[in-house]
Amino acid sequence: MIKLPNYSHLMGSLTEFNMIRVQKILHMSQDAVITSIFCFFAGLGIDNLFVGADKEDILTASIKGMIQLIVVIVAVYYIRKLTKFIPFLLRLTKEYNPFHKSKDGEGLVGATIAMGLLLMSTQTNLKKRIKHLVDATNGKDNSIKIPSELTMELDGGDDGDIGGGH
Repeated sequence: MIKLPNYSHLMGSLTEFNMIRVQKILHMSQDAVITSIFCFFAGLGIDNLFVGADKEDILTASIKGMIQLIVVIVAVYYIRKLTKFIPFLLRLTKEYNPFHKSKDGEGLVGATIAMGLLLMSTQTNLKKRIKHLVDATNGKDNSIKIPSELTMELDGGDDGDIGGGH
């Protein structure tokens, strides 16, 4: 048997609007902005450590890509810790507890989205490595191809006329 949620409680939570809710949204916004700033500069620094993605073989691209991913994960771990040092600056009432942890983790949503967007946007070398690996897996070769018709004519096809004229 399917157990249904308490819809009256959920509707009350959805439509509730008070100063606690306003401050919670402000707090999530502050965390997202601060996290974005940290992630932007950390992301640029990490990406600059892993340059040269354009000229790598598959093994090198794989290894460097995994190492870069691990460095990003370590950065996320410490950025999350660093943001906790910054107090909530927009507290409007004493009733709001900026250290209260939601049971469902809703307070982490803004910062998590900021981390994902900023770190993925700044990791251009990692994206190049992933594209290189995807292309190699799909059998795409990024080198310049000469059409077979042109190579026949260049190799002395019918009459040796490169332009294919008559």
